[in-house]
Amino acid sequence: MDVEAAIRRRRTIRRFTAEPVSAVDIRGLLDLATLAPNVANRQMWRFIVLATPELRKMLGDLVRRRIGEMAEWPELTGQITRLQAWREQAQPFNDAPVLIVFVNQGYRTALDAALVERGVKHWEVAGMFGYPDVQSISAAIAFLVLAAEERGYGACWMTAPLLAKKDLQSALELKPGEEILAVIALGHPAEQPLPKQRKKIDEIIEWR
Repeated sequence: MDVEAAIRRRRTIRRFTAEPVSAVDIRGLLDLATLAPNVANRQMWRFIVLATPELRKMLGDLVRRRIGEMAEWPELTGQITRLQAWREQAQPFNDAPVLIVFVNQGYRTALDAALVERGVKHWEVAGMFGYPDVQSISAAIAFLVLAAEERGYGACWMTAPLLAKKDLQSALELKPGEEILAVIALGHPAEQPLPKQRKKIDEIIEWR
């Protein structure tokens, strides 16, 4: 595997062919994802593979319904372009043959508990250490999308559907303490997007 080539080829894919993705390939990709670096090797992730069209549509409908509700908010008056972009984010729920839900099972240590006992809020503790659970699962997602690219698949790393996070978590019957961190659409690409402009490296490096 040429890691650099996979990194440079990777594009966000939102349109997929109807060709199915085998369970063997899905397992293989997720196995590679679990090799990502993660805090204290706690592996605080869980994966829900949605391969049933009816279930994907139901979840997509929840997202679209939530976006429809938000479109009525006076605070979003005049944000038609942004709302349309959010609606497009739900499209892979219909098009992708597979959705993989990355579930965060949480990360707590004795030090976290001690800080909370001393009056520090849970969210402040998480921020103090840079949200280690989110960093860990994000690394696993990055491994997955690069491995998918190397194997000829396309992927879309989605967080916009989390506008309907509570409804999605209820529908998927997540366990107490778990939350959805991201949804990954996976399949055979039906598009080849052009590369997007990136900032020049010298603009974002500070040498000290």
